Amino acid sequence: MSGYLEKKESHVGAWIWVVLGIIYAISPIDLLPDAIPIAGWVDDILITVTGGLNLIQSYLKESNEHLAKIVKGIKWVLIVLGILIIAIIALVVVGIANLFT
Repeated sequence: MSGYLEKKESHVGAWIWVVLGIIYAISPIDLLPDAIPIAGWVDDILITVTGGLNLIQSYLKESNEHLAKIVKGIKWVLIVLGILIIAIIALVVVGIANLFT
């Protein structure tokens, strides 16, 4: 019985992250406002997809550890790529702003 409760508790944390990611995506308060094209959407998508992959990973840990590791790797690759995309967009925006000042 305690094994069942431990598994259920591990999924609860993953579900909380999914819900928080969805709330973040629909909330008008963001790290990068949606008014900034592409970058504002990338952070919403990045956080929501990361929460979803985290949930998938938590369920896969019980049945297929190898597949759970693959999902974890994909999750981290997406995080790094998202951060790089946001950084590149920020650099382009700053560069364009400097051209007009």
